[in-house]
Amino acid sequence: MAKHVSADQVEVARNVDLIDYLERKGEPLKKEGRYYRHQVHDSLVIKDQMYAWNSRDEKGAGVINFAKMFYGMSFPEAVLDLNEQGYKVKDNFQKPKEPYQYPSQYEVNDRTKAKGYLTNERKIHPKIVNWLESKDLIAQDRRGNVVFKWNQQGEIVGADRQGTSPMKDGRMFKGIDRNSHGSAGFSIDIGNPNSIYLFESPIDALSYWSIKKEKLQNTRLVSMSGLKRQTMIDEIKRMGKEGHKVKQITFCTDNDKAGREFVNKYSKLMPKGFTTTELTEKKDWNRELKTIVSNNEGNINEFNFASSRKLERQ
Repeated sequence: MAKHVSADQVEVARNVDLIDYLERKGEPLKKEGRYYRHQVHDSLVIKDQMYAWNSRDEKGAGVINFAKMFYGMSFPEAVLDLNEQGYKVKDNFQKPKEPYQYPSQYEVNDRTKAKGYLTNERKIHPKIVNWLESKDLIAQDRRGNVVFKWNQQGEIVGADRQGTSPMKDGRMFKGIDRNSHGSAGFSIDIGNPNSIYLFESPIDALSYWSIKKEKLQNTRLVSMSGLKRQTMIDEIKRMGKEGHKVKQITFCTDNDKAGREFVNKYSKLMPKGFTTTELTEKKDWNRELKTIVSNNEGNINEFNFASSRKLERQ
C-alpha cells in the first residue's frame, strides 16, 4: 500500500476531471441537464467537480475525495490512481456561483396537468393541492413538470421539479433548479410552527399531511430533497430568526437503510427528548397514502379535514 506521494502527484490528481475519470473507470453515467446521474446508484449525482450521494448522505467536492468515498481508497492510493491514465484535466477557471433566480418565464397558467398528477397519481388531498396553488407554492412549467417552490420569507430560493409523464427510458424526471440554495428545501407552515417534521421529498411531506389531516398543528413540514444534515440545521436556525422556538424535531424519512441510518445518527446528537421518529410501514409516505386510499376503494373524500378553514387561515 502506498504511504507517500509527492506534491506534484497531488497537484496532478487534484486537477483531473471527475467525469472523465469515472467514464474511463467504466461507471455508467447519464447526463441530465447540467449534471450527471449514476445509472446504478441513481441517487448519486455529479456536477463539475462536486458530487452528492443523497441516499447515503455523502456529498463533497474534488476527484480525490470522490475516489476515497466511492472506491474506498486511501489518500495516497487515490492520488496514484489519478496519476496513472493521463486523465483529462479540468478547466481551472471556475465562474463564481450565480445567485438563484426563479425562472418564472417557464411557468404556464394552466396547471391542470400538475394538479392532476398530484391528486390522481400521488393521491394528495385536493384541498391541499388547491391551497398550495393559492399560496403560490406550486406551479406547472412548460414541460408539464410540477414545480415545488422553496419559499423563505417571501423569497424563492430554489425549487424541486417533478415530472408528470415518463421519459423515454421509462423513468420520471426529478430535478432541482440550478443555483438553488444548497441547504434549503420545500417547506410548509401549518399554523404558528414550533416543531419541524423532516421528509426526503415534497411529495412525502404532502402525503404525510394528507394522512394526518387535522392532527397536524403549529408545525413546519420540510423536504430535505434527500438526506441532508445541513438542511435540518439551517431550518432550526431559520425558525429562530423568524421568532419561532423549536420544541421538537420529528424524523419522517423513508423506511429504508439510508433513512434509518440518518435518523439513528442525528437523533443521538440532539438533546434528549428533542427528537422523535415516525416512519411509515411502507418504504415512504406516498406509498403509505396510496395504500390507505386504495383500502378505502379510492374514495379520497375519506380524507376530509375537520375544518377546511384550517387551510384557508394559513
